[in-house]
Amino acid sequence: MQDTNTRMHAGHGLLPRPRRLEPRWGRLELGSGLLLEVGSEPARAIARRYQQRFDRLLGAPTAEAPTLRVEVQAAGPQPAIGDDEQYRLRITASGGELGAATPWGAVHGLERCLQLLQQDHAGAFLPALLIDDGPRMPWRGLLLDLARHFFDLPTLLRTLDGMAAAGLNVLHLHLNDDQGFRFESRRCPRLHERAGVGGYLRVGEIAALVEAAAARGIRIVPELDVPGHAGAILFAHPELAAGPAPATLPRAFGPSRYALDPSLDATWGLLEAVVDDLVELFPDDYVHLGGDEVHPEVYAFADDRRRAWMAAEGLADPAAVQAWFTRGMVELLANRGRRVVGWDETLHPGMPEGMTVQAWRGASALEAALDAGHDALYSAGWYLDLSYPARLHYGLDPGAPAAELAAAEAALARSAELADVREGVEALQAAAAATTGMLPTAPERGRLLGGEACLWAELVTAELLDVRLYGRLAAVAERLWSNPLDTDVASFEARLPAWLTHIERVTDCRPFSGDPAMLWRLGVAPEERTAVEALFEALEPVRWYKRLLGIGGVAARQQGRTAERPYDADTRLDRPVDQLAPDSIAMFVLRRALFALTADPNDSATLLMLRDFAGRWRMLPARLASLQARSDPFAALTPRIEQLAELAELLDELLDQVVAREPPGMALRQRFDELARTAAADVAETELAALRPIAAWLESQA
Repeated sequence: MQDTNTRMHAGHGLLPRPRRLEPRWGRLELGSGLLLEVGSEPARAIARRYQQRFDRLLGAPTAEAPTLRVEVQAAGPQPAIGDDEQYRLRITASGGELGAATPWGAVHGLERCLQLLQQDHAGAFLPALLIDDGPRMPWRGLLLDLARHFFDLPTLLRTLDGMAAAGLNVLHLHLNDDQGFRFESRRCPRLHERAGVGGYLRVGEIAALVEAAAARGIRIVPELDVPGHAGAILFAHPELAAGPAPATLPRAFGPSRYALDPSLDATWGLLEAVVDDLVELFPDDYVHLGGDEVHPEVYAFADDRRRAWMAAEGLADPAAVQAWFTRGMVELLANRGRRVVGWDETLHPGMPEGMTVQAWRGASALEAALDAGHDALYSAGWYLDLSYPARLHYGLDPGAPAAELAAAEAALARSAELADVREGVEALQAAAAATTGMLPTAPERGRLLGGEACLWAELVTAELLDVRLYGRLAAVAERLWSNPLDTDVASFEARLPAWLTHIERVTDCRPFSGDPAMLWRLGVAPEERTAVEALFEALEPVRWYKRLLGIGGVAARQQGRTAERPYDADTRLDRPVDQLAPDSIAMFVLRRALFALTADPNDSATLLMLRDFAGRWRMLPARLASLQARSDPFAALTPRIEQLAELAELLDELLDQVVAREPPGMALRQRFDELARTAAADVAETELAALRPIAAWLESQA
């Protein structure tokens, strides 16, 4: 009975953490499967899909299978912002009941049931409990950038399953940028025919994606990024350029001066046609118009025609030109029944009412938008492409008071993980605060709708997506779903490995294992795979923009200069650094095990786990020697392999002292500090992540 009682409390391991969970005594045995019983017609389609998922794990239910009755009060054709997503789940030893006002609430409840599935020597079961749950914020999103590297329909479909498991409800698709135009435009086919190099979503694929998203309670918000980031559009239609137009489809990353000319009727003819395509393809109430990073010099018109146009429209400067463009887009979309979202560069005294602002440059932009009466979304601290660890993203709560959120952003810049790029992070934060400007205060403050994690895809392809995404996406998802009084980073890190394992079990997403073809492409033999995995779990990619800018580029940026970037849209992403998770889950485990052993030096299981880490690292030079000899990418990691072997010796000595209940000796500390100094040097764009948990433990023992 002790085992049953312990398992019963495992429901507290849910991620995101539910609003209210009451464990009850007992468990629902599932040895004969589980039958979802439809209590209302709106639940029928949902129950059919989830029955298949339960059957895959438990086998088809027999006549003796217990039932989970699913009741949904009402259904709509598409999810919309403000829908009731609450659910109530009750599991007893004899069966279960799930009730929700909408299908989307039922989806959340069934996803939690999948998370709660457990297994022991007696078989599969669900713990008895009562959950009364619903999300904190109505807009819980993920931005995926299809423009830099295209994500095809199968990739997006599996991502929808990962999002549903995290309780997210908005997939924001960045569909165009300088490097590509990623959807089929029936009215302007030249756009995807010329600028869809590498792939684009066809009309039928978009219909399938929208349908699949709706079945999971997920809205799809398309982004047409204008007037800047228009290189792909202008490659197809150079006659619409405000400044230069590209002679070839741009491949370079970073801000450009490609922007649409708002003074031309032809520009608005194209935009009207493309918007008509968008609203036919995507039924959501919202369309994102971009509006970010328009270089002011592009709209500093000097020719007579456009100067006369500016005078006729009463536009005094480039910022006013962009605000005029924004108003035109908002009107165009409003006439088609759509509401508009724009990046925070659209903040301007002349921006139209009713527009939602997505703050990506900091808490100051979020506060400025809300004060000006605009609904707002937060993304500033949730840029997943910067390879920050999950705990840094987790520390940001957009619903906190403005001063508190600003302080949290400042603390992020001062974190130990960003010490080598702190100057650049702080410079960007300061620049963002300075550019929000003074806006008139509205009589009624805008609403914080929620936020989005953003994964820009300069260094991400479809086969790398899962490893890059889920560990940090879960942190954002919990901050948007759960009560901030119940959020705790230590608890989150303790629950995260099991949640990622759950993702691999119930979806086609592979946050741990990634795409097996990648290791084959690197020349890794089957007998070397275990050693390569031990190496990869001890490393992380460098953080912030160090990869995109390059080492010289970071220094140049800090000095106000520009330098050639090492990556563009044609660079192959097939080196070891490309396969590294930005936040090694194995290092979470290592850290917790070190502190657990300190609390109980007689814990033989934990000691064995820690010895295993050291043993795997010690053997890396021998086990990877052949691979290093025949593979330049792995030869470049030789310093890291040698450092890990040295760290293995230090870890074993440290464990000896812990078991002997002796404090870490000064000589050991000095050797560790010397290794840390050596490892601080950049090696193939990697960091030695294995140092951090040991450093944290040593600091706690000082």
